[in-house]
Amino acid sequence: MPGQEEKQFSIILFSGDMDKAMAAFTLACAAAGRNYRVHIFFTFWGAALLRRSSNGSNSLLERVFKILLPTGPAKPRLSRMNFAGLGGLFFRRLLAQRQAQTLEELMALAMERKVNFIACEASLKILGLRQEELIAYEHLQMGNAEDFLNAAENSRLQLFI
Repeated sequence: MPGQEEKQFSIILFSGDMDKAMAAFTLACAAAGRNYRVHIFFTFWGAALLRRSSNGSNSLLERVFKILLPTGPAKPRLSRMNFAGLGGLFFRRLLAQRQAQTLEELMALAMERKVNFIACEASLKILGLRQEELIAYEHLQMGNAEDFLNAAENSRLQLFI
């Protein structure tokens, strides 16, 4: 309709935990399916969900940290009942038994629906991650808090997960 304001939805994804990320991507996909323009700002542990590789690092501390930091959406831990990784394994099996979407599938659907991903430059710098280590996605941009605020102030809904 002419003159109708575009509906927008903005999420800060601070957590890299599987269950919290699944909630964020479920909401993002649902909103995108309802023709919302969706922005997800990946900061700190959430930024690890955008990793596709673990390229070399400058310092020993960075190399060790990157070994401990998950790569992508395949095997993040649960926020509760993780039990040294067994909780995540059991949860993934439960998802398969229930024929529910995995985090990887939700992330792929979000990309299919052209959800905008903003990777926090400050978080990437702190975590020692470089842009070339992130997924290839045309709607992924490097940004800062100002970029998120610009998106959020035009959004009907804002969430911090």
